[in-house]
Amino acid sequence: MLISIEVAEASDSWGFVGVIRVGAAEAYRTLEAFPSRTEAERHTQALVGGTLGELLAGQEWRHVRDSAAHTGAPTRRDFRLGSLFGQVDEPSAADS
Repeated sequence: MLISIEVAEASDSWGFVGVIRVGAAEAYRTLEAFPSRTEAERHTQALVGGTLGELLAGQEWRHVRDSAAHTGAPTRRDFRLGSLFGQVDEPSAADS
């Protein structure tokens, strides 16, 4: 699947809007118009990046939660955060 970002002239001919396409289909146009193509493109990239980041974080959270051996919210240990630095944190009272 190809997600692309383009810039188009605003419908009122004042400025530029960001256009997000999924394949050949236009999926979204920014509501806000920007005075330059560069600003419209930057804003749209940040919008797509933030949205994808939130979706991916939610999906990872659900995956870790569903695969954890305990019930409740995932802990730092479930996400293996300590292993990034060569250590695994001992569970604290807050993790219980």
